[in-house]
Amino acid sequence: MHRVGALTSSVARAGQPPVLSCEVLLQQALPQARITAAVTVKAEGDQPVHCRVSVTLTPSTDSDIKMQLWLPLSGWNGKFMMVGNGGWSGAVPVAAMGEPLRRGYAVAGTDTGHEGGRGSFAFGHPEKLTDFSYRAVHETVIKGKALTAAFYGGQPRYAYWNGCSSGGKQGLKAVQQYPEDFDGVVVGAPANDWVRQQARWTSTLIANLPKDKPPVLGPQQFELLHTAALAQCDAHDGLKDGEIQDPRSCDFKASSLACKAGDAPGSCLTAEQVAVADRIHGALHDAKTGALISPGLAPGSEAGWGSSVSRLSDVAVDTFAVALNAPQWDLYSLDPARDLIAARRGAPGLDAMQTDLSAYQSRGGRILSYHGWADPGIPTEQSINYYQSVIAKQGGLAQTQSFYRLFLVPAMGHCSGAYTADWIGALEQWVEGARAPDVVLAQRLATRGTRPICAYPAVARLQGGTGEQPVDWVCSAAPGVLAK
Repeated sequence: MHRVGALTSSVARAGQPPVLSCEVLLQQALPQARITAAVTVKAEGDQPVHCRVSVTLTPSTDSDIKMQLWLPLSGWNGKFMMVGNGGWSGAVPVAAMGEPLRRGYAVAGTDTGHEGGRGSFAFGHPEKLTDFSYRAVHETVIKGKALTAAFYGGQPRYAYWNGCSSGGKQGLKAVQQYPEDFDGVVVGAPANDWVRQQARWTSTLIANLPKDKPPVLGPQQFELLHTAALAQCDAHDGLKDGEIQDPRSCDFKASSLACKAGDAPGSCLTAEQVAVADRIHGALHDAKTGALISPGLAPGSEAGWGSSVSRLSDVAVDTFAVALNAPQWDLYSLDPARDLIAARRGAPGLDAMQTDLSAYQSRGGRILSYHGWADPGIPTEQSINYYQSVIAKQGGLAQTQSFYRLFLVPAMGHCSGAYTADWIGALEQWVEGARAPDVVLAQRLATRGTRPICAYPAVARLQGGTGEQPVDWVCSAAPGVLAK
């Protein structure tokens, strides 16, 4: 058996062919790990022939982390990428591994140390919670890079991360705790303020789903709210196109739909419905101190509320049950201030809120983050607030933008919708070509037109034309936004 460790320190070149057969990787020895399979997978569809390696990682006596590594047999681009998970992340994200493989990457993913989409695995297993929180990603990176170097006979030239939601949080956690792991990370809609976000989510669920009663708001009310928000806010960017470019420019209130005498049933909102809609749009604050717990969902997100405020959330329930070590925790017992403090103390690793990113900046790392303005699950302003905190810690916007850029996508829901953009390509150009992206071009799904997504704090505003070409838009600073 050959131990992975005595590897060449040379850096691989793009197109470098394997120096080992796929099956020989079974003979490689990794510390605190066991290779369980190494098989050649034939080309199918647009997925190229590749070596698929399965590994079980055991960094602690209670760890049982599964990872996969896919290695192209030809056309390797000389680079390594790891992809992120979602929710409680109990499976290797194989669906997300296909695109990097098609681009020529050696690509890895992990199940974060458990099976299934619930948090119950963590009861009585603190090491498994640590694996989920951050260790599984780090261990997969280390083992993935080592096996990649053994297979091709040279170290990957660059290492990248790509993830959204929980995967966005994982990327930021890696940057914060292990700055040497990745040269660049794509961070989509990150759930990095995990515990406080779940407190807000739980609070809105309680409001819209009173115990043993029907929902206060349903599909009909979501449509009413969304239509009214567009009517008031859509044209603020200079173009009426069914999208809100920047919801901060519009003071939309659900009370504009309050029922009046003579209104037909279903065409307006009752007082209770107005109150719940305002609660969903509004931020959650500590009732005693007034401190912000979590921002609300932006106007324009209402079409997606059915996925976030119309059914009980396993992610939210399990977060407090695990963090409070209370398997039978009742969602309706939530006291945001009390339970938030206890939960953050009980499961500190779930958050990824460290704002001193100087170690990652110093090693030349790059962060490209995006978040949809119509996200119905993770408040878009959560990404803005974290970014502003990093600006304050790093010494200003210019200093922060030298290595970390945020892009806010109009009308995009949670991780997808409305637009598609090549975030990986934009990050590659930044890391490998030192071209910092002031804009990322995105294709509008509704029309197939191309529009610029501006780096925060700039916002795209129409300067002419139909809005379907990048030249029709100009990036300008949004009023009242820190830009020093």
